Amino acid sequence: MPRREKDDTPPFFGGLPRHGVWTTVHLSAGQFAAILALSLALFVFLDGPLWQHLRDTHTRRILVSYAAIPAAVALALAHNGRLRPMPLLGGTLVIGVIKLLLTAFLVMVLGLLPR
Repeated sequence: MPRREKDDTPPFFGGLPRHGVWTTVHLSAGQFAAILALSLALFVFLDGPLWQHLRDTHTRRILVSYAAIPAAVALALAHNGRLRPMPLLGGTLVIGVIKLLLTAFLVMVLGLLPR
């Protein structure tokens, strides 16, 4: 059985774990966070700040912010040399679910704030 080299890198880098959900979809932590941040920023700021349009329909915000996810994941995976259907689908779904939770929480909190 071949010997594995000991990994001397610390388990944390800059306060974040070295391995996480992003490693299972072949993205770096930075790529994962950047794609999530881009998608959240599109949702919050497209057509004006979300807090100024809280009672409006959010169809365009939702469509554009979710459409950016697979495109950004594909670019990141291509950069990593790992562009395949399953990592693309997995990365898109994981980031999409996290974005759904964060945006739902944000809209709920903004809706509860006094006007």
